[in-house]
Parts: sequence; structure tokens; C-alpha cells
Amino acid sequence: MSALTEILPGAKPTQWLIVGLAVTAVAIADIFLKKATLHNDLSAALRSPWLWGAVGLYLLQIGFFTYAFVAGWKLSALGALQTVLYAVIVLAAGVLLYRETLSPAQLVGVALALGGVVLINWR
Repeated sequence: MSALTEILPGAKPTQWLIVGLAVTAVAIADIFLKKATLHNDLSAALRSPWLWGAVGLYLLQIGFFTYAFVAGWKLSALGALQTVLYAVIVLAAGVLLYRETLSPAQLVGVALALGGVVLINWR
């Protein structure tokens, strides 16, 4: 856990759980948006329960991140971590749920992004 405490110094395990939940909420919300728009009809998408589920999850993420910032976490560290975790979750969902494919370049991009989070927070 020492590498994780370097990213968000002083973070407790429950705080890491909150970050994980916040990122997961946004990723699932985006998956819900994809489901809401499968018919390529904006009017239908706006009436879809999937859209409103997404809105609820986005609000949940705002609450989690508000807590994180009140607790003193740095925007740069939290933002970079969120971006990478989000990308991993959404890419996995695209592959598993929608049979999307990832190119070798995209896989290298994920590895570079993970490395970037480490470098951004290097002391």
C-alpha cells in the first residue's frame, strides 16, 4: 500500500475505497448512457431509465469527490488517478459488454497512462 499512499498521502483504506467507488460510479454511468442511446434517438434516450440511472451515478461521484477534496487531497493526484482507473474500467466494459476490440496501440496507451500517474506523483 506504500505506493498508493505516495499518490494520495495520508489516505486511509476507506478513502481509497471512496475513490474506487467514485471512479466506478462514473464508469458505470457512462455504460448506462451507452445503453440509453443504443437506438440513436435523442428523445428516446432522454426518456430512458438508463439515462436517469447515469445522472444518479454522476451525482454520487460528485459527492465522493467533494469528500475527497474536503479531506485535503490534491486535484492533480486525484484527477490523474481517476482518469487512469476510469479508462481501464471503460475499456474493459467495452470489450466485455459490447465486443469492442483494443488495438496493441491502445494497450500500450493504458500502460503509459498508468506509468504517467506514477510519474506525476513521483517524489
